[in-house]
Amino acid sequence: MKSFLLSIFISFVGIYGYAQNYEIKGIVVDASGSPLPGVSIVVKNTLKGTSTGFDGDFILSNVQKGETLVFSYLGFVTKEIVINDGSLLNVTLTEDTQSLDEVVVVGYGTQKKREVTGAVSVVDSQTLEDLKPVKMEQALQGTVSGVNVTTTSGAPGSDINIRIRGIATNGDNKPLTIIDGYIGELGLLNPNDVETITVLKDAQAAIYGSTGANGV
Repeated sequence: MKSFLLSIFISFVGIYGYAQNYEIKGIVVDASGSPLPGVSIVVKNTLKGTSTGFDGDFILSNVQKGETLVFSYLGFVTKEIVINDGSLLNVTLTEDTQSLDEVVVVGYGTQKKREVTGAVSVVDSQTLEDLKPVKMEQALQGTVSGVNVTTTSGAPGSDINIRIRGIATNGDNKPLTIIDGYIGELGLLNPNDVETITVLKDAQAAIYGSTGANGV
């Protein structure tokens, strides 16, 4: 009987330890020690995430032991860290010289990342594969800094709002969506058919006129 009770106790302790949640705090810097603002931090295979502030600091709640945090930033190598406890994280990202030669869509055409001076973020195919979003809008949630993604209600299949540049003054807060060169609706796309998503957040979007005032 004692042996049976001991087994039950050990099982409960194991379950508690595995399911324990942490509030993860930390700072993200580059190789020189300079803080990196706007770094995307996502719990792998979930839509839960955040981004670093101006000083490279971040806080992410309800992270379970054993989950993996994915740190991604334009021009830097993506880094993954497995959470074993709630200790402070000091994360250093290194420059990805290969990714700087990748081509991103900017307005009239394309440019290499190393030549882009504006606020451009890219959600690549690997990120889409890891997230496996039900709706395309969910792929931007927690993966692109400065982009807010919210649902209009808690009902299944409810509309999802995307805000890139806050509340607009032209009567429409939705960003402009360009699909393979044509205006379209992001929510109508099958996530399995999408290779990459490029988000233009600043003057790069101005070439589309007033329709690009809320980002593209």
